[in-house]
Amino acid sequence: MRLFAGACSALALCQAVAGVAVDVSASISAATASTRPLVQPDAGCRERSFDLTLSWEDHAPDGFSRKMALVNGQFPGPLIEIDEGDVVKVLVHNTMPYNTTVHFHGIEMADTNWSDGVPGLTQRQIPPGKSFLYQWKATQYGSYWYHAHERGQLDDGLLGPLTIRAKPHRARPFSQIANSTKQLQAMLAAEAASRPLVLSDYRHVTSVDGWAIEIAAGIETPCYDAVLVNGKGRVDCWSAAKRQALLTPTQQALLALGNETSLTAKGCLSANIIGNVLADPSLPKNLSAVPPGIFDVCTPTEHELATIDIARPVSTDAWAAFDVIGAFGLLTGMFAIDGHPLWVYAVDGAYIDPMQVDAIEITNGARYSVLVPVSPLDGNYTIRFASDAAAQSITGFANLVVRNSRSKSHTPIPESTVTPFINDVGTNTSSGVVYFDQAAMQAFPPDADVRNSPVAANRTVVLGIRVAGASYNWALNSTAYPMQLDNDTPLLFQPDPVDEGNNVTLTTYMDEWIDIVFQALSFPMPPHPIHKHGNKMWLLGSGEGVFNYSTVAEALQYIPASFNMETPPKRDTLATPAATTGPAWMVIRYHVTNPGAWFLHCHIQSHLMGGMAVAIQDGIDQWPSVPPYYRNYI
Repeated sequence: MRLFAGACSALALCQAVAGVAVDVSASISAATASTRPLVQPDAGCRERSFDLTLSWEDHAPDGFSRKMALVNGQFPGPLIEIDEGDVVKVLVHNTMPYNTTVHFHGIEMADTNWSDGVPGLTQRQIPPGKSFLYQWKATQYGSYWYHAHERGQLDDGLLGPLTIRAKPHRARPFSQIANSTKQLQAMLAAEAASRPLVLSDYRHVTSVDGWAIEIAAGIETPCYDAVLVNGKGRVDCWSAAKRQALLTPTQQALLALGNETSLTAKGCLSANIIGNVLADPSLPKNLSAVPPGIFDVCTPTEHELATIDIARPVSTDAWAAFDVIGAFGLLTGMFAIDGHPLWVYAVDGAYIDPMQVDAIEITNGARYSVLVPVSPLDGNYTIRFASDAAAQSITGFANLVVRNSRSKSHTPIPESTVTPFINDVGTNTSSGVVYFDQAAMQAFPPDADVRNSPVAANRTVVLGIRVAGASYNWALNSTAYPMQLDNDTPLLFQPDPVDEGNNVTLTTYMDEWIDIVFQALSFPMPPHPIHKHGNKMWLLGSGEGVFNYSTVAEALQYIPASFNMETPPKRDTLATPAATTGPAWMVIRYHVTNPGAWFLHCHIQSHLMGGMAVAIQDGIDQWPSVPPYYRNYI
């Protein structure tokens, strides 16, 4: 179910897209009786209102039923579809037995920091039986998503896609690949009708129970049961021979360090490897507290896969568009559609010069908008995601069914016989397979902001990433962010102008340029998908070893090849490099233009719950005034 389209879609303008409109004007009026509108829609756009009811119910997305968070009775939650310039009001009703919040991932929340959805930082939690109104303006365009930001509830299914249609006059990059006006029109029509492909990982234990197991055992449990596409999948148990044949070099090296030779039946590194090789073996642990089903026991299920139907027009210019969303709690891996190359035209909600690829590595939180030239042959083509994380080899699939628009719906569709681009651990099946290269992406139109920034930032912050006292506790700045702060008065309501000696709070001033160095202090250490709320970040550079420089300007004198100061990738979620044989670092830059309390954190759910986060008081000198409804909530 999609909730609604907005007012100024590129092609449909004020026409609604197929879906269900929800009129909640009465309930929103009651919730905001004492407040006036906080922001105004752009000319020609409208206020869009949505109603999300969160429930805690039995659900079986992979054939195994457990309690999950459903949004309007479904998983993933319904598509929120709006237009650039709209004002968005989302009224969330919490009927779950737990406190919760909702975060709109990648939305900058300009002038509405109180709707960012971080407990203890921008809002108080939504208790069971209560409702909360999020209000913000769609100042951006592109693919986003919404999800819980309370503990590990993303792992419980509280998530859904969000699409903002770009304004009609906004330049699109499609003319770079279209060879005719007719083909260009087909691409524009495909973008206007783009569909989300929500990729997620699924565990057979709730986030509360999973966290309790980690605390009792003293180790992380990075092992999932299934990969889902648009909320559907199945448990696929590989044979011992297949697991052995597809061992990656990294997995082989880690197994050797633990005196083991094979993955578990679930395709995972064992509890011993996780606890004594990847983590400090001296840390206290009790591996016997890990139930067998977490790492070792794989029970296959039979369950339907998601199916995406494309009625291919007789015209040879047949295109489809998808927004691929990495809504994972943990996994990173390769995405591909058999027999169909992908034209990546937007990343994390912003246009880029189109790049033709066969496979894309999707990290936790990332979004890729792709145009797909539809095969001229009717067939059932496999959509596949293959984890390339060392901790587990696991795959998920969906069906892309292509049929001639003139063919009858009951006509049998043959299974495709094309060779996949990738295998079940994301490795290319031939030397000609092209992977998306983040370093090569170019903003469309060109991004002049970072080129005009000073070589030396106003301030440079080094954040040391390390395990903090237990293998399931992580620190982003040498100190684990205390999760009990979720229950405190939000930082937005009472900023701390003096954060000296406070390793979990950073403070900036408006119009400053900030460089942040993420330094992995130990190894082996996996990549960490780092997400900044409030605005995007430029990836200036990365490398191995220790970053022994006080500023980027100094580093440029010694290791200039490690940096891209002219056309760096700009994203809201960036993965740190893996520290495999030694320390590793990454430098990002951002411009302080959006004052308020924002979160910077690892998007792996267990790492976030373990404290891998810092709060940033951006623009402390122009701090926003919080409206009464939000300040006085509960």
